[in-house]
Amino acid sequence: MQPNSDTPDSLGITGDSRPNVPVFVCLVYVHQNEDATVTGRVANLAGIETSGSSEREVLGKLVREFKARVSTLFAAGQEIPWIDPPQAPSESEQVRSVPVHL
Repeated sequence: MQPNSDTPDSLGITGDSRPNVPVFVCLVYVHQNEDATVTGRVANLAGIETSGSSEREVLGKLVREFKARVSTLFAAGQEIPWIDPPQAPSESEQVRSVPVHL
């Protein structure tokens, strides 16, 4: 993933299409468990993981936490500690890429 802006992990939107708010990619790995629950983790920012009864629930929780953490760091002018490159997903994990507007 090559950023095209001053913001690492941006979606690379430039020119007249460029949004007025920062946009970041929340890279999520999800896994369906044998008990029908779902677990997920953010692959490009450490320490964000959760589980729930559905993929939708898990993605919602992960994206909220991702947005809160990135917003706080961004507003404070601190560097965001991206995991770049992220660790590869395991064979049982599926990859989801969620654009997040701050």
